[in-house]
Amino acid sequence: MWTPVLALLVGLASSPALAGSLAYIDQAGTGNQATQTQTGGNEASIWQAGIGHRADQVQVGSNRGMIEQTGQRQHATMEQTGANAARIAQAGAGNRASVLQDGVANQASVIQSGAANRSSVTQYGSDNHSAMVQRGFSNQADSVQQGTRNDAVSVQDGKSTLSITQSGSSNNVDSHLYDGAQGLRIQQNGNGLDLRIVQTPSHK
Repeated sequence: MWTPVLALLVGLASSPALAGSLAYIDQAGTGNQATQTQTGGNEASIWQAGIGHRADQVQVGSNRGMIEQTGQRQHATMEQTGANAARIAQAGAGNRASVLQDGVANQASVIQSGAANRSSVTQYGSDNHSAMVQRGFSNQADSVQQGTRNDAVSVQDGKSTLSITQSGSSNNVDSHLYDGAQGLRIQQNGNGLDLRIVQTPSHK
């Protein structure tokens, strides 16, 4: 399964091990904070524009991570161990996102706009892919992947809650929740499982 949402991950593949780590921080505005800690040959970048943002990156191994935040009071954390790639991009106000990767060739992309959205991606193993897009406000999405070659996609649009847990290999999830205060929990244990769910409010 390779949807337009997962296509966001193209180009995130972790770079080959470097002789040393590279770190970039670019901030414009007021009250922004950024920290980076690296061990090995990693590449980290943080770009923040606006007011009261916070971004923290920790990398061990040969990882690539990007955090981009605009608006007000966004908070992003990224922890990578092994050789993985991740991107967090947030616009709006008061959004929070976290990515935790431990393994090889895992890829994660979290994109949030709006206000008071929450996202977390946790990946253990190798070659897992997770992409989340949240619009509107007060959405919450959590994705946990353990194993190999698992894919998860999520698009939410207002006050929805989603939890995805995948254990095994080659499992696929493609879930869309459009605005309407909806909740969904997905759990896949095994190999080669496919699931696609689309929920829309009754008035649409």
